[in-house]
Amino acid sequence: MKNWYFILFLIFAKCAFSQDVTFTASAPEVVELGQQFRLIYSINAKANNFSAQTVNGISVLAGPSTSQSSNVSIINGKVTQNFELRYTYILQAKKEGVFTIPPAEVMVDKKSYKSNTIKIEVIKGSPRQERAITSPSGTNQSQQTTNQNQISNSDLYIKIFVSKSKVHREEHLIATIKLFSRLNITRLENAKLPSFQGFITEELEVPPLTSLNRERINDQVYLTGVLKKYILYPQKSGKIKIDPFELDVHYQKPGNRRSRSMFDDFFGAIDSEGRKVVSNSVTINVSDLPKNKPFSFSGAVGQIKLSASVDNSDVNTNDAVSLKVKISGSGNLKYINPLKIEFPSDFDVYDPKVSDNIKYSERGAIGNKTFEYLMIPRHAGEFTIPAFSFSYFDTKTDQYKTQKAGPFNIKVGKSVGDTMLTVSTAFTKEDVKFLGQDIRFIKKDIKLKKINQFIFGSSTFYLAYVFGIILFFIIFLFRRKKMKESANIILVKNKKAKKFARKRLKKASGFMKLNQRETFYEELVKALWGYISDKLGIPVANLSKDNVRSEMLNRKVDEQYIEQILSIIDRCEYARYAPVTEETKMDTLYKDAIKVISKLQQKLK
Repeated sequence: MKNWYFILFLIFAKCAFSQDVTFTASAPEVVELGQQFRLIYSINAKANNFSAQTVNGISVLAGPSTSQSSNVSIINGKVTQNFELRYTYILQAKKEGVFTIPPAEVMVDKKSYKSNTIKIEVIKGSPRQERAITSPSGTNQSQQTTNQNQISNSDLYIKIFVSKSKVHREEHLIATIKLFSRLNITRLENAKLPSFQGFITEELEVPPLTSLNRERINDQVYLTGVLKKYILYPQKSGKIKIDPFELDVHYQKPGNRRSRSMFDDFFGAIDSEGRKVVSNSVTINVSDLPKNKPFSFSGAVGQIKLSASVDNSDVNTNDAVSLKVKISGSGNLKYINPLKIEFPSDFDVYDPKVSDNIKYSERGAIGNKTFEYLMIPRHAGEFTIPAFSFSYFDTKTDQYKTQKAGPFNIKVGKSVGDTMLTVSTAFTKEDVKFLGQDIRFIKKDIKLKKINQFIFGSSTFYLAYVFGIILFFIIFLFRRKKMKESANIILVKNKKAKKFARKRLKKASGFMKLNQRETFYEELVKALWGYISDKLGIPVANLSKDNVRSEMLNRKVDEQYIEQILSIIDRCEYARYAPVTEETKMDTLYKDAIKVISKLQQKLK
């Protein structure tokens, strides 16, 4: 009977996993003459009758080789399935130019699908690489190796780009820190960011540098990647220098590759070396804002709009009224202060509630900032909030602009049971302020205290003495309990299991961002085994899948969570030693590990 349930589940899963067929082609945009590269066709469904066309000028060295991957995961009752079929060619560029590879065609369920077209630019490349290609075998090998070992500053460098080199004070500019390399990068570490003295900075989000892009620069192919990106707001005029960015870059040593074995690449035995790379420094010329500043100008720069509104203009005394002032557009919105507004003297006005909805991009800060003033009228009458102004410097026209809002008329009626005087708008401000202060009521039930009374011997003294003794015993008992718990090593490890696992997962996340696959999988496995050992109190020497499964079942842990964590460990071990590690997605394993540890933490409390 269980087999029928399983078959029905598979049928349901197949129906649930039905998705649109996507057939895509991918290859480098720029390659050098004579360079070998991969052309990969990917489809998310089982297919047949694959056919692709060749292009003159690009020869096929191998392919198409096929590979496929499929996985099903069940997390919190949600079933997901991923399938991918790949056709891979190894190509070599034979002549310069721009080549267009036509779409490939494939059949899925008797229906034809075509991929996208691919454009590949073939350039001449550096003279050093040409010598390496055209030199006859066995001829002047030592000189060739020496040339390969010579790494110049043009082979590996970091550069700071700025969107503008001349700006006004408080006008934003974008600073981009970018890596350029003609070497195979293996690791990046010890980054030292510029201090950006003289600027207010906002960091822009950039994708993790898991892989580098290929770009044509000075007729050469470089691997490039954006390291950091910032929005800068200069805070002073004159010349402001952006200090260099420093980074330790490790790369594959370009030695004599003929002495290497094919097993070196498989087991990661690659000679590498590193160097500290220092970027250029950039000087920004910041000019001060023009002298003819309006009275209402307070430092706002950009392209900004002002709007204001009152939620209710007809209220009774002691009812709340809200004045909402909204400043929207692009510029230094985050650093705009509340506006100067003159409110009626009969209104109790509270400090404004400030909220913003600002997004940062290469266009600068875009969004809005809102100041909401809460007002409570205390007297009946007709009142006016005078018009107020907001000035800013428009970076598009290089001129000051002023916008106004208001006035706002508010009619205040008398509340039921309100015996306070109704104030006429004909009174002056001094008269209004004086009302309610000319008569002072006599205070009753006042308790007098003796002065110069010593605390020693008083009731306060004895209460403090007793309280101190009680506090001492509480601290003593608490400390004693902690010492007993610390002596129990298994209990301490159990309580700190999640903390230690979080540290290892954070470390594994760093290796994932640097695309260090083997180190990532090793650290992820250590995190999972370490968590199981600490949480279940099993010594490392006795850790095995059978022991773990038995102990978790004794503690009434659901079998699906047991299978999930053991499956993740198997997938990591397989990814470390199998020759198809590129099919295993590190981010998927990482997210699955976090989820299953969180579930086990709840079950093993």
